[in-house]
Amino acid sequence: MLPFSIQLPMRRLRFLATLAITAFVSSAFAGSITGVFQGTVVQLPSAKPAKTRWLYVQGKNGVIRRANIAKAIIEYDEDFPAKRRHKLASDSLIKAAVVRVTAEQDEARGGEWQATNVLIVSPPGYEKPKTKTTAPMPTLARR
Repeated sequence: MLPFSIQLPMRRLRFLATLAITAFVSSAFAGSITGVFQGTVVQLPSAKPAKTRWLYVQGKNGVIRRANIAKAIIEYDEDFPAKRRHKLASDSLIKAAVVRVTAEQDEARGGEWQATNVLIVSPPGYEKPKTKTTAPMPTLARR
């Protein structure tokens, strides 16, 4: 043994090793936050291809979020009317369309939203056809 070595009890040594491993593992997963927001498109990305294509979405509460959709998968919701679909789903990204965006908040880029998926829920001004509910008819009880 060295004269200047520090003798730690085995319990404390295990605790410090566990603490170091936990700190290392948790820092690996703390890179980004995933979020989902839905609303209407208020501003479209520029037509020129670039590293960033910003889509601006306004929620029901009035908050506008922007997300980079350059690497996002753009697809239709299953309830989107088939008659109004285009060959490329990105062609249906127009003002006032309702979209649901799944994105990661990138801390390395100042907290900007980087979209992974854009789901086009409905075209502008579209209301789902109302379906009649088939409730059972009331009957009179017999005595």
